[in-house]
Amino acid sequence: MNSEKIIIIGGGVSGITTALTLQLLGCQTEIYTEKKAENIADKNTHPEFASLFPSASVIPHSVYSNQLEELFQSSQSFFYELRKRSFPGLTLQKHFEVFEFEKDRPEYGDWMMNFNSLEEFHPREIPRRSLSQDVYGWAFDCIFADWPLYFPGLITLYKESGGEINQRKIQKREIPSLPADIIINCSGTGSPDLFDDPVEKQMILKGHLLHKPEASLITNSNDEIISYNYTPKASIYSDSSGNACDVYCYPRKDGWILGGSRESGFLDNNDSETEDSPIENTRAYKIDSLDIPSAVIDLNQEILNTTFGHSLEQSDKLSALMGYRYIRNKENGLRLDHETLDGKTVYHNYGHGGAGVTLSWGCAIHLANKIISLKRSQMQSTLLDRLEEIMFDKKT
Repeated sequence: MNSEKIIIIGGGVSGITTALTLQLLGCQTEIYTEKKAENIADKNTHPEFASLFPSASVIPHSVYSNQLEELFQSSQSFFYELRKRSFPGLTLQKHFEVFEFEKDRPEYGDWMMNFNSLEEFHPREIPRRSLSQDVYGWAFDCIFADWPLYFPGLITLYKESGGEINQRKIQKREIPSLPADIIINCSGTGSPDLFDDPVEKQMILKGHLLHKPEASLITNSNDEIISYNYTPKASIYSDSSGNACDVYCYPRKDGWILGGSRESGFLDNNDSETEDSPIENTRAYKIDSLDIPSAVIDLNQEILNTTFGHSLEQSDKLSALMGYRYIRNKENGLRLDHETLDGKTVYHNYGHGGAGVTLSWGCAIHLANKIISLKRSQMQSTLLDRLEEIMFDKKT
């Protein structure tokens, strides 16, 4: 085990998960973070803090890495183990990815549990706009992290394992004087301000979200919780380049999370975005002072009503959010490497795109494996044993 202090910069899901992993493995860790999720009342003032906005299904969407398969499978298997141990907020969902045009099977189809073509389902089981509409795609089982339960549970476990969280903004000039020889950078969009990044243009996707509170879980005849991404023809909903856009619905215990949009742009020097390909809107609904693409409500309403008999109206008590997914670049956007700076070893863990939650455990275990001399199987066993000890002590 390692008693040397390790500093983690960033208090989002990647920072907390990485720090918790090292803490459970016997390291002394401290998180430095400018923002704590529990202290932010207005999420729209911090669209760059991705951990305020996850849906959060364990699916490798909108992320680019040459290590994706290994990281995802490591993360997914650990999430399943956490669920077996009743970790707060982890559920299993039947997730549908539906298209109104033919679509190639995704690479991650080989990695998901119970992956099946839509041809295996009765037409009435498939989320769709109308039963007469021809649809294509697939469905699979996936872990879902119910965010208001899972993320606070993660933070609580980190603190109970002896971890510290120091709320302060770190400046680049302070890095050499930080009281640790190992620094792990999980600062997301703040990373280019703290460390040199080889990518010149930092890509983001900006996304609209809606929350419908107190909406009931969406289930099928087998009592499976259902979520979906649905992509209509481009003539129905597209960006300015003519690319078809999807809408989605993820049920949580506190209601539904609905979307979406994927407006691409680039970070400027002030961590704000410059627009590249905005959603092509003929209509928008004004909710909480945000212009929400009308399709987010209208298409979801049509799907929810047609398939499940549920209602979604603009007049519902909806709250609107706008957040960033930090893609970084489409060649190898995830940065998971290390460098030596001023005598310190700095490990980078950012650029997760739409898969921050999805890859959180895989990236954390990958970095821990670089720092601590343990076999991967022994590391996972140690993590789970220590986690169970803390959860058991808490119950008793």
